[in-house]
This record gives sequence, structure tokens and C-alpha cells, in this order.
Amino acid sequence: MVDQIAGSSNIGQNSVSNSKNNSSIGKDEFLKLLTYQLKAQNPMKPYDNQEFAAQLAQFSQLEQLVDIKSLLAEQSSTNNILTQTIANSALPGMLGKNAMGITNIINYSGQENMNFAYDNTYNASSGVIEIKDSTGNLINRYELSGNQLTQGLQNFEWDGKDNQGEKVANGNYTISVELADASGASYNPDIFVKGKIDAVRFKSEGTMLVINGMEIPLNKISDIATAN
Repeated sequence: MVDQIAGSSNIGQNSVSNSKNNSSIGKDEFLKLLTYQLKAQNPMKPYDNQEFAAQLAQFSQLEQLVDIKSLLAEQSSTNNILTQTIANSALPGMLGKNAMGITNIINYSGQENMNFAYDNTYNASSGVIEIKDSTGNLINRYELSGNQLTQGLQNFEWDGKDNQGEKVANGNYTISVELADASGASYNPDIFVKGKIDAVRFKSEGTMLVINGMEIPLNKISDIATAN
């Protein structure tokens, strides 16, 4: 009989040891622990009723916390879906309005000059704008000066010409802006493309606004205003 009790005690100890290796335990593991404790207790000295009641109370609290966590997660998911639905239902009313979104790619159609902006977080001492084609070839390079280097959102208009003064072909072009402070340290500000919202597209990767022929994610849109 003593050997059987000792063997049961070892099982309980192994179970407790294995449970400690986990950062948290679920309801099933907790019930198994209690079962092993009851099986492994010494018949000559059973567990104290108060201690056993405390363990049951802990189990009850654990169950309640798990339920609360599940409920909060469900509410958060529902709120996100509701927010997205409301936002998507309002987006079609934004067609034709002027918008500004963060992107360093522009789609040149050959008809109009391309407007974009860069956000200078503080006054710079020098700066340069480079425009490259889809293969990475340098199309044109502009040295910045005067007000173009001051703090704030700075507008820039590209006439669609290369460094030889010739109109470039229609297509996508990449913009890069590099500024330097008085100490010579360089940094790259955010670049914004401006234009009218031509379409709203709901895609698997998220909602896209089409501005100047470019798809820009909704979370990259920084400003929407009534068209003049």
C-alpha cells in the first residue's frame, strides 16, 4: 500500500514539474493537476479543506479571466469590422476630391505636370530630388535651395522632362528626396503625391484609393479636401 501511495505521489510531482515548464496552463491542465493531487494525497494526512477550496477558487478565477479575454477579443474584432464597414461606405462620396497620400512612385501620363510634396521636419542646409524610371535609370536631378529647404510641407512640380529637356515616356517613375542638415547628416523625408481621387478599390490587401493612376492604401492617405 505504501508503495502504491509513493508511486502516485511521484506521478503528481512529475505532473506539477511538467506544468511548471509552461508559461501558462489551461482549464484542462488545471483539472488534471487537481486530480493528480487528490490521487497522490497521503490517506493519513489528506489535504487541508481550506487549501483545496483556495485551489478551486483559483480555477474559477482562471476560467473567468479566459472568458473575459475571449469576449474582449471578439468585441475588438467586431469593432474593427464595423469601423471598416463605415469607412468603406463613406469612401465612394470622396470620388473627385483632392487627396494627398504617402508614396514615392508617380504615374506620368504625358499630359500634365506632376505635383508632389515632401515633409521637411526641420530646416535643411542642402537637398536634392532625383527622378528615376522603372528600371532605376536616373531621369533628372534637381538641386534644392531657398524656401525648398525650410521646415514644413514643400511642394514640387515636375514637368515630365529628363535632364536633356525632353519629355519622358508615359509610365511609373520613382522619386527620392535627400536633405542634409547643417552638420552634413542626411535624411529622407516622406514624399506625398497630390491629385484627384479617381476610384476606390476594395482589395484583399485593403482599401485602395486611385490618385493620378496610382493605387495608394487608405492608411497612407494624409489629407482629403474638396476639389476646387
